[in-house]
Amino acid sequence: MCVLIRYLQAVSVCVSCYTLVAISMERFFAICYPLRSRRWQTLSHAYKSIIGIWIFALVLMIPIAAGQEILPLKNGNKACREIWSTKLKSLFFAYSIALVVILLFIPILVMGLAYGGISYKLWFTIKQQVQIKSESTDRILDVKSESESNFKKINGTINISLRQSNQRSSNSNRKRVIKMLFVVVFEYFICWSPLYILNTWKMIDYMYIHMRMSELAWSLVLLLSYTSSCVHPITYCFMNKNFRKAFKGVFRCCTLKSKPISRSCTEVSQLNSTTSPMNRQRTKDDDVYKEFSD
Repeated sequence: MCVLIRYLQAVSVCVSCYTLVAISMERFFAICYPLRSRRWQTLSHAYKSIIGIWIFALVLMIPIAAGQEILPLKNGNKACREIWSTKLKSLFFAYSIALVVILLFIPILVMGLAYGGISYKLWFTIKQQVQIKSESTDRILDVKSESESNFKKINGTINISLRQSNQRSSNSNRKRVIKMLFVVVFEYFICWSPLYILNTWKMIDYMYIHMRMSELAWSLVLLLSYTSSCVHPITYCFMNKNFRKAFKGVFRCCTLKSKPISRSCTEVSQLNSTTSPMNRQRTKDDDVYKEFSD
């Protein structure tokens, strides 16, 4: 049982790590290549990705289970320890270095590139919209819109103010997404890098680490790595409105009743969206990353 627990702990770490990597890649293709990705970003593809990650983790961590031995302690209890023969020590060292690369450097590199590409895409869109706004403002100022609804004539100034308000909100959402993505990568690096660095150092100079590191220090490093599993939901909760709404939806008693939107505001919003091709295109672009924004 002790060996199984150690093995499953290692597997869960790998699964958690590469689930974050898979999410980052899915977001990258969904935002940067929305038309191409829609063909393969399906529920069945998500299931296949999850199964593939679990198989990869189960195979990768087999040496962890193979190297475990149950040793008696002085107080009469028993504990699992990794003990490798002299012939396999060099192989174990290479395997440990490979784990550091696979579970730390590769995920940080992939997530950094993916979220960096997303941030560039969103930031480029902000600059593009600002440029379009400056070019089109002069042409819209004197335009008046007509509708068959309760509003017979709407001054172009109202239309412009609504557009500017929507654009400011959209740009603010994009900036929040960029901040949130970098926070996620930073959190992963902070939570896991101390443990992997100390484990690598321990293999190189075991006595130095054993003499310098207290049990409390080791416990704090392990606790920091375990917090990686809970910090991301907290990050999403504080930085993503859709996540907060979905979380509240689980607890019906905590949800607040949404206030009814007045008919006049709805009509103005609908008229604004239908009379402006630019707004219709912007709405399509915003839908791609709507689930990540506030």
